[in-house]
Amino acid sequence: MSRGQKVGVALGIAAVGGLVVALRGVTLLPVSIALGPCIKDWTAKPSWSPRLSPLAGVSFEVGGRPAKICYGRPSARGRVIYGVVVPYDSLWRTGANEPTRLYTAGPIRVAGILLEPGRYSLYTRPAQGPWTVFLNRSTLHGGHDLSPAVRSQEIGQATVLPQRLPEHVETFTIGVEAVGDTVNLRLDWERTRVVVPITPP
Repeated sequence: MSRGQKVGVALGIAAVGGLVVALRGVTLLPVSIALGPCIKDWTAKPSWSPRLSPLAGVSFEVGGRPAKICYGRPSARGRVIYGVVVPYDSLWRTGANEPTRLYTAGPIRVAGILLEPGRYSLYTRPAQGPWTVFLNRSTLHGGHDLSPAVRSQEIGQATVLPQRLPEHVETFTIGVEAVGDTVNLRLDWERTRVVVPITPP
């Protein structure tokens, strides 16, 4: 087995004829690529129509190893977001369309939760007070599917504090900021920022 194939196995992706093929989430990328690009879930009918919430990705390094997060970017479009469009105290995919997916080529800690190399989904439970962040082994479920079967694959959860932004953010944005060995994921939308720290193990 080649090094690229080993990476594919570690990420939970199957190789077929030199390509990586998954039923949901990630599809048609060379085996030699350790971290898959952000690609639509073509098994879902909405993927074949223009999207109001485009798919985006942000790449970064933790401890010298590459990582990437893929997510959908919904816009406010005049709506009240937190507490209305995104209810408080309910699970949220933290984006739109597919689950928000985190890929890492090395071991990391996300808000203190240890993750081995591989791919994971990240979702949150917004609140007027502290938010809860969840990491899950499942990446093949639909974005809205946070059923007991999906939640049974949770790795851990952590609490993070929201911050108030000075200006309105129209489109949900995940950014990164490196502070020493820590990479802070910044989840910005409306007037709220939530920071999720990622560190080497």
